[in-house]
Amino acid sequence: ARSISVKPRLVICDEPTSALDVSVQSQIINLLQDLKVENDISYIFISHNIAVTAFMSHRIGVMYLGKMVEIGPSKAVLNAPKHPYTVALLAAVPEKDPTTRKERARLAGDIPSPIDRPAGCPFHPRCPLAADICRTDPPLLRELAPGHTVACHFA
Repeated sequence: ARSISVKPRLVICDEPTSALDVSVQSQIINLLQDLKVENDISYIFISHNIAVTAFMSHRIGVMYLGKMVEIGPSKAVLNAPKHPYTVALLAAVPEKDPTTRKERARLAGDIPSPIDRPAGCPFHPRCPLAADICRTDPPLLRELAPGHTVACHFA
């Protein structure tokens, strides 16, 4: 409320719904959307919940260990993810219909230390596509479609 009172053009929302139950999350998201329209505000929305982020955003940037691994229009990232980590994040989103089952992308191993990042691609220790090049050469962000960039040797 304090941040909105000064009529900002940009608000950074860092995990604004992370500790809330689903019904309260929904209320906060709707409030943020209403405030966005009423006050012409833009948000940088940071969240571990990719479904909420997609609902709030026109564009999504997916990070792993502090490195951007995929950036693109929300619909493109949701409907055609190109990075294996993005695929795993989307597979972790619960289905709306509890009788529907989907194959979950299981990530092996533990998250490496952000202080002592692995050489090469930061995701290679957990990536199902990892090859020798991933262990030595960090992939560069490259555009695969207009406005959709990915840092993966195999995208």
